[in-house]
Amino acid sequence: MKDTLITLPRNLKRVLLILIDVVSLWAALWIALIIRSDQFFIPMDGYELTKAQPSELFEVFILTTIITIPILIFSRLYRSITRYITLETYVKIAKACVTAGIIWSLIVYALNYPIPRTASISYILLSTMFVFITRFSARAFLLPKLLGQRKNILIYGDINSASRMIELLKNDLLSNTVGVISENNKLKKTKISEIPIYLKKDLKKIIPKKNIEEIIIILPKKSKSLLRELIQELEKYPVKLVKIPEIGQLTQGNLKLDDLKKINIEDLLGRDTVEPDAYLLNSCIENKVVLITGCGGSIGSEICRQIIKLNPKKLVLVEQSEFFLYDIDQNLADYRLKNKCTVPVSSYLGSVSDSDFINNIFKKEDIDTVYHAAAHKHVPLVEHNPLAAIRTNIFGTYTVADAAYKNNVSNFVLISSDKAVRPTNVMGATKRFAELILQSLQDLVDSMPSNKCKTKFCMVRFGNVLDTSGSVIPLFRKQIDSGGPVTVTDSKVIRYFMTITEATELVIQAGSLSEGGDVFLLEMGEPIYVLDLAKEMIRLSGNEIKSHDNPDGNIEIIFTGLRDGEKLYEELLIGETVNKTIHTHIMRANEEKLSYEKITYFLEQFKELSSQSSTSSIQKILYEAVDGYEPYINNNVVKIN
Repeated sequence: MKDTLITLPRNLKRVLLILIDVVSLWAALWIALIIRSDQFFIPMDGYELTKAQPSELFEVFILTTIITIPILIFSRLYRSITRYITLETYVKIAKACVTAGIIWSLIVYALNYPIPRTASISYILLSTMFVFITRFSARAFLLPKLLGQRKNILIYGDINSASRMIELLKNDLLSNTVGVISENNKLKKTKISEIPIYLKKDLKKIIPKKNIEEIIIILPKKSKSLLRELIQELEKYPVKLVKIPEIGQLTQGNLKLDDLKKINIEDLLGRDTVEPDAYLLNSCIENKVVLITGCGGSIGSEICRQIIKLNPKKLVLVEQSEFFLYDIDQNLADYRLKNKCTVPVSSYLGSVSDSDFINNIFKKEDIDTVYHAAAHKHVPLVEHNPLAAIRTNIFGTYTVADAAYKNNVSNFVLISSDKAVRPTNVMGATKRFAELILQSLQDLVDSMPSNKCKTKFCMVRFGNVLDTSGSVIPLFRKQIDSGGPVTVTDSKVIRYFMTITEATELVIQAGSLSEGGDVFLLEMGEPIYVLDLAKEMIRLSGNEIKSHDNPDGNIEIIFTGLRDGEKLYEELLIGETVNKTIHTHIMRANEEKLSYEKITYFLEQFKELSSQSSTSSIQKILYEAVDGYEPYINNNVVKIN
């Protein structure tokens, strides 16, 4: 019968519900009159009813229908799906029934029907209660299985936020709030909204005892480190973790159940958010023509999206991939259309190593600031295609930087890498040489009179960025989605990570801090074992790790061994000297440089390389040019003769 009712046409369901409401209203009036007369049957010759005829009583009953049902329809209560009604619906029912009851009473007394006033009050209360009961009974009848599947939930957060969350969850048919977790020892054995409060140390007992399936975490926006600690504490329990995306939504009453979010991989970084400095963000951007090379890559495209919001005079995009250039160009076009942005954008398709192409751009565009993100950065691919890296990472950087120098561009920012520090691979060595190119050009600038050239070159060095094309995160996610296995090179591999938004914001701000020739290091937080990252991604995806101890798991982790040129850990600093800047997350390093003459000497050496050149000859030039470079193949350092 339940399935039949659920599958009835919508209009037929509404008619059925209206008929039930009519019966409920009549029953409410009948009982109200019985209570007043103190008899089961309404007497025709009793107190205050002596003049009432059966026809008059019938008219009074008809009035309840004529008045109340249209008001319920006007309140759109017959459009609510009965088995999913919430507290808001009950509030609307109460308002509609009380309003209808008052109107009915006024009409009854205006027409001099012999109905006691006390009966009117009873009718208003009973009619509201009966309409409540019909909805509640229908929901209980239609959803017994669903109610039996309610998940037990704990709320972790401060008392005020937890109280608001409890009220929100009362309308969720699938959730049963079991308790609130607090770190305040004084709140032990107390209750909030009749929900018991437990201490954090009680989690080990409460989770299995109460069969907890989900924990909702409510934390301040800047407490990601606390969130990471909590995730690590709960990783041994088979519970789902969700978070409030923005605490302000909850305190302002704007949160919906759909707004609850799963814990994502960014939350595992444990990096508390630092608001960007508005002055540093705008200094090199506002009312300036900004060139971004490699604009279609992960970092380059995010820099474009950030810069267009900072009111530049113009954006100039350079990208060698037609698809990537089209994608970011359309992305920015959509942004301009939606936000009525008038910033012009010029897009150029070509390679940064093409000097004619680059010099032509600098002649056509009056460029003020350059963000040079174009690079080959995939370590294994670059290791087997070193000439491509030399052409883009070295000659591409030199070509763009030299054009900036000759055209007196104000600021030039190179997007570098932690792999440039004591590199063990071609990618890192070429990025380090790119840094040396800029430092040598800065020395040239500094040696000139101040009115000749004002270009300030700097480079920003940081570690892995989540969800970029070179990150392990997209690889792990793809492997998990396909059922595994997840591949980790080595159990001891450790890396620094940050989000792409934070990285690009810091890059833009670092450019404003430049004094010329600076090597900026981004504060990357605590390093994370890649193996731990893989485990957490598997767990957060709702899967279990298959291992010797857990053969029933569904995702296996296998170790593939370090790839050519890969290190167990990365560094950000070559020497020992590092200075703070006015930004807490940006530091300035003092490192050894090469003279411009030395740079030009090695550039000539690189020019002589061809597709016929051996890997060892390429490595030998890099070894001579980049101090600290030691090729690393098959877990062994390669000796350069």
